Amino acid sequence: MKVKSGLFILIVIFVYSNISNIVAEAKTWTYEMKAVETYSDNPDVMDFEDFKVERISRGVYGLSGKWLVKTDVIEDDDVQIEYAAYRSRDGNKDYKKIPFRVERQHLFDYFNGLYKDVLMNTFKDCSNLPVFEDKFEPPLKKNTYTFNNCIFDEEKLPQYLQEGFYKVDLIGSGKVNWYLNVTAQVQNEA
Repeated sequence: MKVKSGLFILIVIFVYSNISNIVAEAKTWTYEMKAVETYSDNPDVMDFEDFKVERISRGVYGLSGKWLVKTDVIEDDDVQIEYAAYRSRDGNKDYKKIPFRVERQHLFDYFNGLYKDVLMNTFKDCSNLPVFEDKFEPPLKKNTYTFNNCIFDEEKLPQYLQEGFYKVDLIGSGKVNWYLNVTAQVQNEA
């Protein structure tokens, strides 16, 4: 199932910002989401529905869709997430793995790390994802988590990215095996 989305390219950008030694004085790039592919091997446990990028205004896109979590996720559950990133100069099938990845970790470590530090500010006003101050308190409740024209907060993103096409693989395992593959094109501003 291929649809457009803007959610998980931010993960690659965040990881890149923490690893990169390249520093610029002002943000030098823009990006455009190209596609997303989702999969769940057990839709009775977790699934994705209607993810798409919606044009809000010229050059401004928001994320809309649903993440269906059909059972509570508790601390003892072996629910893991990992990320891997790839880059292609021209978007052909010559994507090469780049060293920007997040090793496999428990879902709650993700919430207390990358989600809290980078993504929570984006989703607090446009979704019903958890919002917390100190630490995420389990469980992640059975729910349909909705995204309604979410526009990404770019404050914590890197100032420089190399032009090209980026793919991010967000891979989940445990009660259900799933993935979300996102492709975006990064261009330098003139």
